[in-house]
Amino acid sequence: MIYILAGIAKSGKTTIAKEFNKRFNIPYFSTDYIMMMLNRGNPSLMIDPEEGDPIIAKKLEPYVYGMLKTMIENKGEYLIEGVHFNPDFSAELIKEFPNDIRIVYLGFKDTSVVMKIFELNKYKEELENAWYKLFSDEEMVEFISKLIDDSKRVYEMCDYYNLEYIEVFDLNSQINEIINKLYNTKF
Repeated sequence: MIYILAGIAKSGKTTIAKEFNKRFNIPYFSTDYIMMMLNRGNPSLMIDPEEGDPIIAKKLEPYVYGMLKTMIENKGEYLIEGVHFNPDFSAELIKEFPNDIRIVYLGFKDTSVVMKIFELNKYKEELENAWYKLFSDEEMVEFISKLIDDSKRVYEMCDYYNLEYIEVFDLNSQINEIINKLYNTKF
């Protein structure tokens, strides 16, 4: 089984992936590694980490598809987490591999900018890659506002494609719910 934890940046995907690994001993990795491998290994592909997540996701689709298909053929069991799964692509994966893939999206469309900034600042020292801590206050407000808008867009697309979306309002209290949805979700 391939488990995919998709959704918005800073929604808790890596935290959930680590806990999922502890509980089920299923290896995980981030699609960020694929993005950076292709960016650094073949610049002619023009995969720029500064582009928007949906644009990068579209460029990564053939590579992610090939990897997932190979994992499924080899009967692998993995968790892949990342922002690089557009809902239309996920719907196609589920259609092609209905018994081999489970997908859950995380987002925070209903939070306020102030609450999300508070949450991120509270945990930034515990995160491996808290690159946003170098942002000015203005940059942080702009960044979080964009992520909230992205969450709304992803939620609407998940609703359209009948994909599981979980609104993250307090990650620590929702870990069990999210892991249970991911581990047990059937489409």
